[in-house]
Amino acid sequence: MTENKTSTKKISPEEYEELFKSNKLRERALEQALDTRKFEIELYWKRASYFWTFIAVSLSGYFAIQTLGNVVIRTDLAVMLSCLGFVFSLAWFLVNKGGKYWQENWEKHVDNLGEDFIGPLYKVILERNKPASLKEGVRDFITGPGNYSVSKINLLSKRLVTTAL
Repeated sequence: MTENKTSTKKISPEEYEELFKSNKLRERALEQALDTRKFEIELYWKRASYFWTFIAVSLSGYFAIQTLGNVVIRTDLAVMLSCLGFVFSLAWFLVNKGGKYWQENWEKHVDNLGEDFIGPLYKVILERNKPASLKEGVRDFITGPGNYSVSKINLLSKRLVTTAL
């Protein structure tokens, strides 16, 4: 049996450092990791809109058939569309989890490779100053940014849709 040359394996931090000893190699690998991370993020949201479309069509079809007069046909179509919506929802959930896995993989590469070239840029978070008054605090709470993971919110909404279907 031949060995698969493209197989991946988990390695220790020491083995990782050994693989990327030279600065030239580390710099090229960092560029590749940044590009691939950006690509994974783009794919994540493209997949989300792709699945949202299928799920919206399934839901629209489900509600549209509720006006049919024939109860047997209406029930059969409702079950079929519910199953289709569930399959799309489950697939979307799994695709999102897989996409998030690879995004985090490339983020870890950036963390490991980038320290020498860009410092701890991806490890440092700069925040707004604290509100000076209660009024500013309320305004910031309503209209200001929040420290939320948009991909985790997407996964949570996916779980809710899958459960509802």
